[in-house]
Parts: sequence; C-alpha cells; structure tokens
Amino acid sequence: MHKFYFVFASLCVFIGGCRNEATTTAPIKPAASNRVVLYCSVDEVFARPIINDLQVRTGLKIDVLYDTEAAKTAGLASRIRAESSRPQADVFWSSALLQTLLLNREKLLQPYVSPAARDVPASLKDASGAWTAMGIRLHAIGWKKGTKYPPTGIKGLLWPQMKNKIGMANPQFGTSSDWVAAMAARDGTAKTLNSFRALKKNGVQILPGNSVVAQRVARGELLAGIADSDDWLAQKVDFNNYGFAVPGSVAILKNAPHSANAKKLVDALISKQTEDLLIKTMPGVSSTRPIVIGKEDYVSGATLDPREVHNRFLKAIPNDTARWPDGWDKVREPLAQILLRD
Repeated sequence: MHKFYFVFASLCVFIGGCRNEATTTAPIKPAASNRVVLYCSVDEVFARPIINDLQVRTGLKIDVLYDTEAAKTAGLASRIRAESSRPQADVFWSSALLQTLLLNREKLLQPYVSPAARDVPASLKDASGAWTAMGIRLHAIGWKKGTKYPPTGIKGLLWPQMKNKIGMANPQFGTSSDWVAAMAARDGTAKTLNSFRALKKNGVQILPGNSVVAQRVARGELLAGIADSDDWLAQKVDFNNYGFAVPGSVAILKNAPHSANAKKLVDALISKQTEDLLIKTMPGVSSTRPIVIGKEDYVSGATLDPREVHNRFLKAIPNDTARWPDGWDKVREPLAQILLRD
C-alpha cells in the first residue's frame, strides 16, 4: 500500500492541558431549543474534547455523528447527499476539503459569512461563506526508521527495493482523495494516472486508512508509505515535506433544521480560540492563521518552533481548490480501475 505524499511540513505539536478562560467558568445549561447536530470526520479522540469545550462555551447541545477510519469524510458526505431532501444534520466538520467542495458544487451547503472567519486567508474560505478551512495537515511520504536513502517523491517509491513494500490508504476516501484531486488539478489527468499505474506496478498496498499505513511503516512491515502528518507523528515516523496541504473544513448544510444554532456553532468552531486548541492537541496540524504561539507552549517538547513550521506550511497552502472537483471527476473512475487490476 502506498501513501500519497502531499507533504505538509512536520508540526511536532502535542500538548495536553490546554484550557482557556471559557472552560474555567461554570457550564451553561443547554436548553432543548439549543440542540444542533454535527457530522464530524475529524478523529474522535481529538474532536471530542473540542466539542465538549464548545458545549461549555456556547451552551449548545451538540449531537455528534463521527465517520469511520476507512470511509473518512466520504461516508458522511454520502449520508448528507442521501438526506438532502430532509436534512438531519446542521453542520459538517470535515477532516479534509474535497468532499466539502463537491457538496458545495451540488448546492448542498448554506452560505454563511461568519465574523469568526475574518482573519482566515481568502484562499482558505469560500467567498460566499459556504465553507471555511480549519486546521491544515500534510499528506506526506513517511519511511521506516533507519532508512539510509528515504524516498522524497513518487519516483523514490518506485525504486526496485521498494517493490511490494509501500502502502497508502484507499485514494477514494479521506485526505488521499484530496491529494489525488489536487494532483490532477495541478499535474493533469494523464500524468496523475501514469503515476498510479507505476505505483500499482511496484506493488503498492491499499490499506484501510492512514493510521494503518503509519502503523505498518512504524513496525517495519513496510519500507515507506503515504499518510497524513498527524498519523506519522502519532507513530513517531519520519516524513518529508514534499506534497500538498490538506485543509479541514467547516460548513452549514442547506436547509439545516437548527439554522440559528448552526451559525452559532460555526462561529465558535472556526474561531481562532478553537483552532488554537486543535493545533495544540492534534499532532501534525497547523493553523490557517498567523501563528504567535511559541514552542515553549507545547508540552510535547517539540524540536521545531511552531512558527517556523507554520511558515513552511504556508508555502504548501492550496490556492487552486476551485479546480479540485473537476480534477477529481476526471481521475476518479480510471484510478479505481487501475487499482483494481491484478
């Protein structure tokens, strides 16, 4: 299995114990009218504490449905489509961007220009307010500890010694599909598909998720793979900084049943306060905003100043996301056929 390398930079941030003033005040008791439904594909272990914090800060009763590892993002997006005639959810907090872009193209999102998005760069939010980016990861190549000549791109994954020893998550889902869409938008359909033909020929293994890829590389079962920066850091696996940035995203669904509460949740969710909490607790994630925090604030003992890392991330921030859906349309079916072939 082989992991696409959208390489983001490596943000060794792992802090526990981030509390802000709002979390130290007495919780606001949610009323029945304060219910809001959130579909979330961010890993539950990181999302749940943030959602709990948001409930305290806003007084909202947030009912959450999480996605599975194997169907990350695409599973919830499919559910949103199936429920479009009678929406059950209000807000979609996605760990990636492509499915949000596709939902917007299908007119299944409700534009809302949140005041909390004022300091988010224009390239990381929709002009109409249909979506706003939150947290950015890198889809990157990682390698087995002790590798003398680590691969720095797809060509490195095609070396003879890598045959049958590389892995990636299914490119139909999650950040892997974002990477494919971005690659197709920038490199063109033919070059993108040829890259996957070559990877298939070199024995890339398609694994259930990014975390599985990182675990197998960490155990030495694979020499290299493509996964997200948070997965590599969780397994203490080295990865490079070549590739594409993959932003998470937040959007209100069209005809959301609790529209006013949905706006209140989005305001709190995409705020700098919440994004700071995310990047402090989830390894391998950087901010959509300028960083002012110092490395002494990260209890993980990160060796890199997060401001330095963020500057490297800025170079990988996508500025062509409008072309991702079209790129995805062109490669999705032929890519599936390539990966299915023996």
